[in-house]
Amino acid sequence: MNAHSSIITDADERAFLDAIDKWIEKKVRPVAMELEHGDIWPADLVDDMAELGLFGAIIDPEYGGLGLSATTYSRIVMRIAEEWMSLTGIFNSHLMMATVVQRFGTRKQKDYWLPRFVTGEMRGGLGLTEPDAGTDLQAIRTVAARDGSDYVVTGTKTWISNAIMGHCCALLVKTDPEAQPRHKGMSMLIVSKIDP
Repeated sequence: MNAHSSIITDADERAFLDAIDKWIEKKVRPVAMELEHGDIWPADLVDDMAELGLFGAIIDPEYGGLGLSATTYSRIVMRIAEEWMSLTGIFNSHLMMATVVQRFGTRKQKDYWLPRFVTGEMRGGLGLTEPDAGTDLQAIRTVAARDGSDYVVTGTKTWISNAIMGHCCALLVKTDPEAQPRHKGMSMLIVSKIDP
């Protein structure tokens, strides 16, 4: 829960959840099976999600987000997942990246990325999993080495939600492969598919 979530009243939450329910009934349910089975990107639904504010659901209002509590957010995810689980991956992975930036980013990173995340102009994901690491993230082999003011990243990631239709990802790398314990040598880099 963030510091701003208290501005959302119970009535606001009910109204928002009602809007989500109506959207699911009217727009998601009629196309979910066809899009899922056809492996079709739900462009119209992504536009709807941006309009509903889902890409900024848990981002602080300071950056234009809704500042919803974890409880309200989980209710939204549950409702959408009951109809079409794949759809939740588009904004859920995005918001995981946004949370990393919001909690650990520099002021410059927050000011640049978070307002763009809120609108859905920039959609992100997480680059965590590797072919040989699975869920043991400390076993990742992707390394980022400094080259002047840049990092050179060497390694392979897999299963990145939003990798194709997204714009950036929070990439988990080892910046000190010899560190003990292993997690001490890990960092998250913001990697953009376009020049920021």
